[in-house]
Amino acid sequence: MNNRITFPLVATCATLLLSAALTAGQAQAEEAEKANPLQFYTGESGSYAKVTLEADLGFFTQGNSYFGNSADPANLGKKSDHWWESLIRPGLDVNYVLPSTQTIYGQFDIVQANTFGGIDAAGSNFGNPGDNNGDIDSLRVDHAFVGWKSGNLFSGLGEDFLDISFGRQRYTLGNGFLFASQGSANDGRAAYWIGGRNSADYAAIIRMKTGNWSSDLVYFEPDTIDDQDTRLGGGNVEYTVEKMGNIGGGFYAMESDSFDQDSMNIYNLRAGIFPFAVISGADALKPVHIEGEYAHEDRNTGLENGNAWYAQISYEAEHCPWTPTLTYRYASFDKNYDYLFYGSTDWETWYQGEILGEYPMVNKDLDSHMLKLKVKPIEPVAVTLAYINFNTHDTDEDFAQEYDLIVDWTVNDHLALSLVGGIATPDDAAEATYGGDDNWSYMMMFGSIKF
Repeated sequence: MNNRITFPLVATCATLLLSAALTAGQAQAEEAEKANPLQFYTGESGSYAKVTLEADLGFFTQGNSYFGNSADPANLGKKSDHWWESLIRPGLDVNYVLPSTQTIYGQFDIVQANTFGGIDAAGSNFGNPGDNNGDIDSLRVDHAFVGWKSGNLFSGLGEDFLDISFGRQRYTLGNGFLFASQGSANDGRAAYWIGGRNSADYAAIIRMKTGNWSSDLVYFEPDTIDDQDTRLGGGNVEYTVEKMGNIGGGFYAMESDSFDQDSMNIYNLRAGIFPFAVISGADALKPVHIEGEYAHEDRNTGLENGNAWYAQISYEAEHCPWTPTLTYRYASFDKNYDYLFYGSTDWETWYQGEILGEYPMVNKDLDSHMLKLKVKPIEPVAVTLAYINFNTHDTDEDFAQEYDLIVDWTVNDHLALSLVGGIATPDDAAEATYGGDDNWSYMMMFGSIKF
């Protein structure tokens, strides 16, 4: 264990979270008088200007990392047992509605990220210049963009039919299977798990929506550690019927100094449906939801093409006590697939597993079965149980299994707390890859304040 974490530091962090909870509680009590305590301008027709603030703190502890092999290359020869991460994000959010109903908007924020008290499970804070036993920090601009919405300029096509934005921003598609984060938190940028740097170095996005149809055009240059001059452009179209389903597809082209990504074309199809939504007498089955997505990567550099897909079915028993939601998902990624810029939009999506998906594994040469149960024993608390079975795609070997327990407490509109526990058990392929055969245990306590 790392003895540099002392009781005064733990007490200080606990006091910070408690004080934040009280502050957030007071802010919620005053919401009747003011929607946001940091909003300093409120104009007509929805215009506003406000200061934004996010503060995150996480404590992580684990046993038998990398299945007991502390000398694994991914761990850079360092034993990872516990560490802290923190992030502070002050910013400005402006939305101004013109007399013509058109809107000009923009966001700007700065991220101060820290990792301290030990080496994290990714080894991202070991061996960096100037580090002190893994204590690193990073100050960066994340969001810095402006945009324009058309209002009623194209009244025949609907309000805000056209939305154009450019600058440092994030492009998200669906549930993040392909695109959710164009930034990086690795190799000295600190706060690896919290992340917080998800914007592209530059992105221009044109969004269009009329009736049930929506589409977007995008160009972005990712903000990655290794500057490979990567560029991506393309578009997406989607048709949605509320409470029934959606279908969409996209095409994107990449250029890069990286041979793996240069001259790559990406084709994407996705769909979701409530199959019993319009069937009379089937009220109990109406919450059944089926969805899936497929991505094909066509390379023109002589490398093999890559393919990935998933299929998922879920059911929410909305009239039962605790409102349980049960989900099963199968996902498959071949060995030639490039996992691109995926990101998480919910627990276990798309970082599959709070141990394996967050640290040693990525969505490549991997098949997984996930079974997840989410319940709400009381309104502000959600409990998630997840089981994931991993196999190698190319050789079809048993890799590992993971069991996760996650408790989320939404204290109020500004404060959220989470407790995560997990165990990963290795199978033959994991033992051969990492050289260990012990069960990997993991626990995280996390708090987030947002205004």
